[in-house]
Amino acid sequence: MLSRSSLWQRLSGASLWPLAWALAAACTVPWLVPERWDGQLAGRWVALGALVWALTLPLLRQRRWVIVPLALGLAGFTFLGLARKARWEAALPSGFLAVEGRIAAPWTLQGERLRTQLELSAPETLRGLALPLTVPAEGELPPPAPGTPVRLRADLRPIQPAPVFLAERPLWRARSDEAPRRIHLSSAQLMEATGPPAPSLLLRLQTLARRRFEALPLGPTARDLWGALALGIPPADEAHFSVFAESGTLHILVVSGLQVTLVMAALEALWRRLRLHGAATGSIAAGLLYSALVGFSAPVWRGLFMGVAWALGRSSGWKLPPVAGLHLALLLWLLGHPAAGAEPGFLLAWWALLGLLWGAEPLAGLASPMLGRLALPFGRLAAPWLSTLPLLALLHGGAPWWGILANLLVLPLVAFLTPVCLALILVPVPGVTQGAAALLTWMGDRLVPALTGIAPLATGVLWPWLLLTLGWLTLAHRQGTLRRTRALTVGLVILSLGLLGFHGTGRAPATLSLESVDIGQGDALLLRVPGGGATLIDTGPGPWSGRRLARVLSRRGVREPVHLVLTHAHGDHAGGWATLSRLWPLAATSVPVTAEEEDPWLPFRPSAGADPAGLLRGDAWARGEAAFSVCWPSSAFALPDANMESVVLRVTWRDRELWLMGDALATQERDLLDLGDPGPFPHRLLKAGHHGSRNASDPAWVAALKPEVVLIPAGFHNRFEHPHPETLATFRREGLIPWITGPSQGLRVSAQAGGWRIETGEGATAFTPLRKSPTP
Repeated sequence: MLSRSSLWQRLSGASLWPLAWALAAACTVPWLVPERWDGQLAGRWVALGALVWALTLPLLRQRRWVIVPLALGLAGFTFLGLARKARWEAALPSGFLAVEGRIAAPWTLQGERLRTQLELSAPETLRGLALPLTVPAEGELPPPAPGTPVRLRADLRPIQPAPVFLAERPLWRARSDEAPRRIHLSSAQLMEATGPPAPSLLLRLQTLARRRFEALPLGPTARDLWGALALGIPPADEAHFSVFAESGTLHILVVSGLQVTLVMAALEALWRRLRLHGAATGSIAAGLLYSALVGFSAPVWRGLFMGVAWALGRSSGWKLPPVAGLHLALLLWLLGHPAAGAEPGFLLAWWALLGLLWGAEPLAGLASPMLGRLALPFGRLAAPWLSTLPLLALLHGGAPWWGILANLLVLPLVAFLTPVCLALILVPVPGVTQGAAALLTWMGDRLVPALTGIAPLATGVLWPWLLLTLGWLTLAHRQGTLRRTRALTVGLVILSLGLLGFHGTGRAPATLSLESVDIGQGDALLLRVPGGGATLIDTGPGPWSGRRLARVLSRRGVREPVHLVLTHAHGDHAGGWATLSRLWPLAATSVPVTAEEEDPWLPFRPSAGADPAGLLRGDAWARGEAAFSVCWPSSAFALPDANMESVVLRVTWRDRELWLMGDALATQERDLLDLGDPGPFPHRLLKAGHHGSRNASDPAWVAALKPEVVLIPAGFHNRFEHPHPETLATFRREGLIPWITGPSQGLRVSAQAGGWRIETGEGATAFTPLRKSPTP
C-alpha cells in the first residue's frame, strides 16, 4: 500500500507524534474542570505543578519518554489558559447595563429572530468585545444597518453552563470564542442610532455579498443550504440543518469550518492539474479571501489553519509531513483557545482527518482479499466514519448507518458547490443559478434525508468509547511510524462493530426515575421504571430539542426503542417529534384523540411511520412494575385551545404515584375532581400543568392531590414569565417549593427508600422525605 511519496510522508513525520498525544492530554482538561469555576488558583499548587513539570524536562532527551514533559506542559498551559479566561469572564458585568457599540455583522434570520454582533465601545470593561445580539424578526421598525453606532440598555446574560446530565460544554465553547455574554432585545426600537452607518471594508464586502445572495431567486431549501455553504449563514429553518447533522456531515455546515479546508484543497488540486505555479500561494490566498467573506469565526479559523497546512504540505511534496501540518494547525488554535478540546467541531475534524490520513491503509489491508483494487478507496471512505464513530456517540448519541455513503456523496458535492455558489453570488448566471439551486434542493430534500438512518448508541458506560477513541489515535501513530497495525486494526473494527451490534453500553434502571430535560421553553420528560422500557412524554420545541433528547437517552444508557406520548399538538411539546423519530427508534407513539376535522399533528409528524395510537380516559397499560393510566381527555373534543385536550397521565409504582399534567388547565383539573380524581394514595409527585401558568394548578386540585414533590418545566428567562407568581403562591400555601427546570438546568427525581432524591443539572442534590402520615 505504500508508495515512495507516502513512505516519505510517514518517515519524515515519525518523530512528531508526541505532539498529537500532548494535544489529546490538553483536550481532556476542559472536560475535567467545573464550568462554574471562577478561575481562582492557589499559588502553592501552581508552583507545585511547575516543579513537577520541571523535573520531567530531562526526559526530553529520551525519545521514548518525550511525551511526558510535552503532555504535562501543554495540559498545564491549557489549564492556566482556562483559569485566565474564567477570571476574565467572572469579572465581566451582567444584568441590565447601558452599553454603546457598533453593529459589526450583517443581520441573519434564525427562526423568529434576527441575529448580528455588537462590537462594544462602552463601558470600558467590555470595550472591544463582540457580543451576539438578537431582535425579533418582525418589528415595527427595521434594525439598524451594519456599521451603525448604537446605544442601548440591555440585559447582558451569561451563558448558562451545560447540565451535568449531558456531554456538552457550551460555556467553555463561549469562553473559547470570547463571547461570554448574550444580548436579547424584545424590539429593535430599544436601540438608538448615534450616528450614520460607517462599515469597515470587510463589513461592506460581507454586506454586499449578503445582499446579492438575498436577491437570488431561490427556494427555502436551496436558500438555506446556499447561504450555509457559501457565506457561513446558519439555516433559517433548523430542520434543514438537522438532516445534515443526523447524516454524519455535521462538521461540514457552519460547525467546524471544514468546508474552508475542502475548498482550499480543491483549488490547490485544480491549480496543480493546470500545471500553474504557486498552487499553495493561490490556495492560501483564496482561503483567506473566502474566510474574510464569511467572517473569521472560530470554525472558519480552524478550517483555514488546516487548509494552510494541507496546501503547504501538498505543494512542497510533503516536506512538511501531514502529521506536522495537521497537528501544528491544531496546536496553533489550541494555544489561543484553551477550551477547544470541548468543541465537537474541533474533535470531529481532527479524528476524521486522523482516519483519512492514517487509518485508510490499515483498513484497506484488511479488506484487500475481498475488494482487491477497491480496498484503498473503500478504506478512505470507511476510516473517517469509523474514527469519528465514538465521538459521534459521545457527543450526539448515535452514528449514521450510511456515514460512508454520505462521505462519498456529500463531501464532494460540498467541495464542488461551495466555490460555485460563491461565484454565482458575485456573478449570477441565470441558467447556472437555477441548476445549482435545483442540485442543492435535491441534496437537502432528497439525498441527505435518505442518508439519515441513525444507529442510536447508549453511552451509559464511558470507558469502551474512550478506549475506542484513543485506539484510533494509537493506530494513526503506529501507522505513521511504520509499525505493525494489523492486530490493532482488527481490534478496533471488532470493538466498533460490537458496540454497534449491542447498541452501545447501558444499564437497566434500578428504581423509578423521572427526568425533566432542559430543552428551553417546552416539555420533555424521560420516565424509566425497572423492568420496563423508557417512556418519553413530549419532545420539546424543535429539531434541537429532539437532538438533545437523543443525547439524554444515550447518556442514560437507554438501548431499547422508546415509547413516546405526546400530550397535545403544540410546538413546544411536539416540535421535536420528527427529528427524534430519525434519531431513536420509537416502540410506539400515542396522542390524545380529538374530534377536529383537520389533523392537528400534521406540522409535527414524521414523513414516514405508522399513525400514532389514540388516548382517552380509561386507557391503561403496564411497563415493568409500573401501571400507566390516562385520566384526560375524557372523550374526543374539538376545543379552541389544544391545552384543554392535553393528556393527563397517571403512573403508579409501588407506593409512589406520578401525575403528569401536560398543559392541562385549571378547568380540566376541576373536571378531574368531578370525575373522582385523584383518589387516595400514599406518596405523590406532580408535574405541574402548563409550565406553572396562572391558568393551571387550581388550588382545589393541588390541595386534593397533596404532592410531596412538584416539578415545573419552564425555560430559563422564558418570554411568558413562567411560572407565574400566583401558581408559586398556591404551592407555598401547601408547604411546597417547586423545582423549576430552566434555572436548575434540568431535573431528575428518583424514588429512594424513605423519600425522593432530586438532582439538578448543576450537580446539586436534595432529598425530600416521605410524609410519615400519608393522607388516607
